[in-house]
Order: sequence, then C-alpha cells, then structure tokens
Amino acid sequence: MSIEVIKCPACAATLDVDGKSEFIKCGHCGNTLRLKITNRPPQEPALIKFVDKALNIPLGSVELPADQFVPTGAVMPEAASNAYPMPIRCGVGNKFGTALSFFTGEGYIDDTKCPLLSSSYATVVNQISKIRFKPFMNAEQYANYYINQLIQTAKMTNAWFLENRPFPASGYNRKEALDSFIRLCNFKDQMAGTGNAATGKMYYLEESCKVYEVDVGPIKMRIVVAFILRGYRYQLPAMFGMGGGFMGGMFGFGPRPQYRSNGAQPGTFGDMPNNAAIEWSSNGVFTMMCPKERFDEDYKEFVQFASSFQMDSYIVQESIKMQEQMIRDVANYTQQNIAQQNANFQAMQQANRSLQEAFDSANQAWWNRSNAHHAQVMASSRSTFGESSADRISRMQSEAIRGVNTYQREDGSTVEVSVDYDHAYSNKLGDTLATNSSFEPGGNWDAMNRL
Repeated sequence: MSIEVIKCPACAATLDVDGKSEFIKCGHCGNTLRLKITNRPPQEPALIKFVDKALNIPLGSVELPADQFVPTGAVMPEAASNAYPMPIRCGVGNKFGTALSFFTGEGYIDDTKCPLLSSSYATVVNQISKIRFKPFMNAEQYANYYINQLIQTAKMTNAWFLENRPFPASGYNRKEALDSFIRLCNFKDQMAGTGNAATGKMYYLEESCKVYEVDVGPIKMRIVVAFILRGYRYQLPAMFGMGGGFMGGMFGFGPRPQYRSNGAQPGTFGDMPNNAAIEWSSNGVFTMMCPKERFDEDYKEFVQFASSFQMDSYIVQESIKMQEQMIRDVANYTQQNIAQQNANFQAMQQANRSLQEAFDSANQAWWNRSNAHHAQVMASSRSTFGESSADRISRMQSEAIRGVNTYQREDGSTVEVSVDYDHAYSNKLGDTLATNSSFEPGGNWDAMNRL
C-alpha cells in the first residue's frame, strides 16, 4: 500500500482530500481547486428494496448503487384491474434530478365488436372482476398515449420524439415472451372452463422503447418509456353465455356505445369479426426522466434498473390469490343468478298455470251459460211457434251468440263450425274439415250443407 501526499500548487501546503468532493479549498492560502479523479473503481451495485411504508408491504427490489439512489414505492389500488389486481409503482431518484420507475401495467378489454360482454348480469361480473374497457391500442399507439399522460401530469411542454431503442432489459427474447404469454392465456381458458368455446384465437406481443425530449420550464429533459404490450383475441358464439380468456361467465345483449371504435388496428389483429373481443395489457412499464446532458450516462443505469427489477413474491402471490377469488366470486354470482332465474321461471310457470286454470274455468262457465240459454230459448220457441220453427229460431240465436254455423252430415247428424270458415266437410269416420278454400279436398271427404 502506498500513500500519496497532495499539495496545493499555489503555496505547497498539504491538502486534505476525502476522495469524494469534486472541489477542495486550501486551508493555508484559500486557493480553490477542482480535482480530476481517474481510474476510480466503479461502484458495485447493491440490492435496493422497495416498500410501501404506509402499508408496510414489500414491493420489489433492484440492483443499483445504493449510495446514489433514493427508493420510493407504493401500492396503487386506484389502478387495479382484472389483469393486475394489485398494481405497484417503484422508483429511484438521484441528486442530479434523474428518476427511474417501474409500473406494473394496465389491463383492458376491447368489447367494441362483442355486445355479449354487456347486460345487467355482465355489469355485475365486471364490477366483481375489476374489468376495465378500452379500445385496443398497438405498441406504437400505447407509447404515444402513455407519454401524453406523463406530459400532462408533469405539465411539460414542447415534446419531441427522438428515437426508438431496443427493449432495455438484458436477455429479453420476444419469441420466449410470446410463448409464455400463449401458455398463460391457455391456462386462464382452462381455469374459466372456456378453452373449447372461444374460436378465432390470435395473439399479439410487441416490446417498445421510445426516447422523447421535453421542456420542463426552462430545462430540457429526456424521457424514456419502455414496456411490453400483449393482446389476446378470441371470438364467442353468437348466443353463447360464457366468455373466453379470464372473462368466464359473462353474457349480454346490448352494446357499449361509450366505447365505440373500429376495434383492432390493421397489422395486429386485422379486421375484427362480430362477437370478437381483445384482452390486452401493458406488461411492466419502465420510465426514465433525466436532464438532457446526463442522458448517455444515466441510460446505463436505466438498463440496469430494467434488467434487475424483481417484483416481491408477496405481491405476486397476493395478485394470484385476488384473481382466484375473482373467479370464485364470479362463479358464486353465476350460480346465484342461475338459481334466481330458475326461481323466476318456476314462478312464471305457476302464474301461467293459475291464469290458464282461471281462463278455463271462465270459459267453461260461459259455455254452460250459453248452453243453458240455448235450451231456454228452444223451450220458449217450441211453446210459441211449434217444433220446427222453435228449432230453427233457437239455433240461429245460439249460433249468433257463440260465433258458429251449423252443418249437417250425410247421416243427418249436425256439427257446429266456427264462422271463420266458409266450407265444411266430413268423412265416414265422423271427422270434420273446415277451410276457406273453394277447392274440394277429394278423397273420403264430402261437403256438408249449412242449415
């Protein structure tokens, strides 16, 4: 080990150097010096842990120089969705004004071509499952949407897009990420019991990393937004009652006019067929904001941040528990809804039976009164006009009351036929055929004469 003595170039007095300060002042002559430190060993990354201090919940960790960054983190229940029931935001900042952050992401369903995903029943299911609706955006559109949200929130001005960069997480492989996403979608289908019901399945996965320059007052800043956008499209049968993906158990009949759009954009899912829906999400959003002059140096830290960030196992497990609870709650509500529908159906059937019985009783009473009146009129007519006249007059009065005409068969017996028909026929078996057609039916049918 060697010790090097540093002297003031002005007065040759010995200087006290702590190895950290960029400027030192000579204690003898007051001369101020700026030190240039060369061959300084890089600061070894340390594990920085994120905690929601208000809830005392561990959120995640990242490998960065611990003496250079101050961590913050919080659970964001206001951003909860079906895809991310327990979203978090973690970030670090340094003394130069650079901020690096991670946001779990957002999850939505595009139902603009699928009216089956609405109705009063589906509305309750949406509330239980924290379903959020928004027309699908591809990675390019979502990046523009997200940066605009940041600009408005931070009141930035004069934003310019500068360039696209590779996704910052080292070791990222799109094919592996897509294969993993497809397996996840199939697993959710199996959980919902809808794997064989949904058709026309398509998958979309694209990473994005865009660099922008903005003005924050008089200061020029650089912003980087990086994420992976995923989408799963499926088509439901026209009158099917169970949704695809994680949407198991939803049905409906009315559209959502507040979400009208043209559906998926060309180049992603193509033209959307009817009854198709897209479950889509931004999976992990990494951002960096730093002064323009520090961009090249701090971008290295951003890559390290995105490559080493790990969500805490507690958050992962709680998210899985919450999703499983959503499935159970939807299943329970579905069973209750089915039971209520069955009860309503039984009540409706009983009401119909009671109504039919009342109608039959009233109808029978009417016929009884009609027959009694018919017998009374016949008896009165016989006593006044004689037998044949009484029969004819009473028959005509009775026919007028009951809306029928009387026809005579070949064997001399009579039969009444509704006035709605113009012709009546009978056969040797005693059957009657009534029609408005003037064509003879032929066969064993003989025309009857109206009395």
